[in-house]
Amino acid sequence: MSTPKYHKTATKDVRPFFEVATLEESLKSAQIRLYEDQPFTDVASFTIESQDATRLAIVVRPGITEATLASAGIARSKLVVAVTAVNPFLKRTELVHRMLLKDDVPGDVAIGSEVLERLGGGSNMTIEVVLCLATDLKKEAGKPFMQGHWLSKKSFELRPPKPTEDFDVEPMGDEGWKAMGFPPKTLYHVDYYTGFNEPVDKSRPIAKVRIHEDVHKKLAVENLPAMSRPIMAFLAAEIPCQLLAASLTEWKDAAAPEPRSPLDAFFKRLKRIEPQLTMTDLTNWAGEPGMPRIRALLHSDQESVRKVVEA
Repeated sequence: MSTPKYHKTATKDVRPFFEVATLEESLKSAQIRLYEDQPFTDVASFTIESQDATRLAIVVRPGITEATLASAGIARSKLVVAVTAVNPFLKRTELVHRMLLKDDVPGDVAIGSEVLERLGGGSNMTIEVVLCLATDLKKEAGKPFMQGHWLSKKSFELRPPKPTEDFDVEPMGDEGWKAMGFPPKTLYHVDYYTGFNEPVDKSRPIAKVRIHEDVHKKLAVENLPAMSRPIMAFLAAEIPCQLLAASLTEWKDAAAPEPRSPLDAFFKRLKRIEPQLTMTDLTNWAGEPGMPRIRALLHSDQESVRKVVEA
């Protein structure tokens, strides 16, 4: 008789622990400030334009109160607040701040420019404020007991403007590239499916982007901020051009982009850079060999020259 095989399909958060239920909403009022000239806000999602990324001066305010800690079912000396920052593309996480709660409630936490540099500039980042156990505890009914188990969490999402909806990004090694008929050291490739001028459907990606695994690994693991920013700027300009060229036959006769389509978002992005741009201009420019004018606009928007010079 064969033994059944099991495999993990997804991580599941089991809630609540009734003895610490009062802590579950303790970070609900956490706030963030992105720029020095702006107030704190509890909004959790932001779009960061490329020209604004250099002004980021991020400060997080956890907002945990003494009253909340006093009503908790766990001694405050056993609790810790942590602030982390993650670049989902680079798959890199930075522990920004860790504070035991045995004395004071946590105050404002600044995310320094050196952290933003290591995470590619800060325009594509998830910031998490977490209340968790500082140490292992004795197992008791209704209480968490493992060090690091989080009791409350709030996330702030910072994302760049999207000319398209999300697409899959897949690291690819030498053998994979050769199997596809490309040189083994190919930097990247865009495999377009369809739907560039159709309303967004998040269940159906419009493309898959493959990046050489050595480059992806360096960006994700090594502390190479000087290199990561120009490469990210290059890809952010070049990948949309590949999608535009691959989809041209689908939309070249359209009088206007379909609302809520990736083409609509891309056209609006270019209009921010070149306000006089028309749909006819976009069609004509996309038909030019190499699309030099569109590439120039996108690299200007990404400040590619400045990022290479400063690398």
